[in-house]
Amino acid sequence: MRTVINGGLIVDPKNKIYSKLNLAIENGKVSEISNNMLQGDKMINAGGLFVTPGFIDIHMHEDNYDKKNDIFNIETFENMAKMGVTTAIGGNCGEGPEEPDIYLDAADRIGLPLNFGLLVPHGMLRKKVNEEDKYKKASAENIAKMRTMAKEYLDKGCLGISFGIRYIPGITKEELLCISEAAKKDNKMVAAHIRDDARNLIPAAIELIEVGEAFGVPVQFSHIGSMGAYGQMEQLLSLFDYYKTRGVNIGADCYPYNAFSTGLGETTYDEGFLERYGMDYGSIEISRGEYRGQRLTEDLFFKLRETHPELSTIAYVMNEEEVDMAITHPDVCIASDGALRNSQGHPRASGTFPRFIKKYVKEKKSLNLYQAIEKMTYLPAKRTGIKKGSLGVSDDADIVIFNYEQIEDKSTFKQPALPPKGLKYVIIGGKIAVRDNKMMDNKLGRSTRR
Repeated sequence: MRTVINGGLIVDPKNKIYSKLNLAIENGKVSEISNNMLQGDKMINAGGLFVTPGFIDIHMHEDNYDKKNDIFNIETFENMAKMGVTTAIGGNCGEGPEEPDIYLDAADRIGLPLNFGLLVPHGMLRKKVNEEDKYKKASAENIAKMRTMAKEYLDKGCLGISFGIRYIPGITKEELLCISEAAKKDNKMVAAHIRDDARNLIPAAIELIEVGEAFGVPVQFSHIGSMGAYGQMEQLLSLFDYYKTRGVNIGADCYPYNAFSTGLGETTYDEGFLERYGMDYGSIEISRGEYRGQRLTEDLFFKLRETHPELSTIAYVMNEEEVDMAITHPDVCIASDGALRNSQGHPRASGTFPRFIKKYVKEKKSLNLYQAIEKMTYLPAKRTGIKKGSLGVSDDADIVIFNYEQIEDKSTFKQPALPPKGLKYVIIGGKIAVRDNKMMDNKLGRSTRR
């Protein structure tokens, strides 16, 4: 079976291509690129459209896998595929499957709406050694056990290690460094939701940078908009650039929204958070469940934090100009940090990538399209070390075809699961996964390992 895409403008930053060319696909790979019209068994006319590598979401929160019934919940995955994501990376912020290898094996056996890779989630490691108190220091014996487990999961193909230091403040520097050392052997990434944000951001950033200094591994700062868009972004980005001159491999991701989302029971809302973010209780909205859409009062905050700590919230507190500053920095990938449950949550899970093009390329003109595509394809592939994010001959045929004039996000905080406009085709492994917002095949994705 030979599929050809004729007449489109191909944008491939890894191979430095920005031209009208024609492309052929065979056996799930790009088999030919030509300036002549190509023939095939299936012909896609991409005249007037852009053809790019499939988008890579380096930071999202995966759907659950039911091991007993051998089935995935694929709501988040399907919404991401509809916005052009062909490869997603989960296990972020230290949270993820209890058995990463079992999860990835199931993805290969059953198939998913997109390709999927995992970081080893530190929070899972803590649970496995019964270090359940997030405020408590782990024992030296358990730290050693966690390091051994991290090594085993990395050897089974996980792409790095992730920490939610903010969510487990009992992590000591010893624990962070000892477990992170497991990534050194194959030079895999260490990502983190760092220990603190706002006015305490810089010391927390240096803590993760020291991991990169110690082991020479890439360090990845998660969702830096929600960490530093309170007056600290310029200083944070300058810190990154300074340490890069010293040889530290630093990257970050950011979503194009000025509201963050987290659980009501998380340490983010521990005492002092109002002063830290310069906010009031009314800045927080419940995003799931019976209280969905309701802004909090002081009484309701303490009541729900006690009785429903699992409730997801949205906090409208970030400075948009500083989010813009983060997004335009050359080492910052675009990522959603997204997850949906019953069509509820933050709109970033359905809108991040089209929104980025519409808002930052078309409207604000902060970046050109070539730079934007790089932040959604080649840059996250390079950060994770995966063979994705490009359209050279023999590369995986994960492809997005979109109408630049029409592309826009439609998801909102009230309706976060609405699909975007303007994406004509999402192709995974050479086959059509999504066409005009309709899921054509939700089992084309497989595990992405290293």
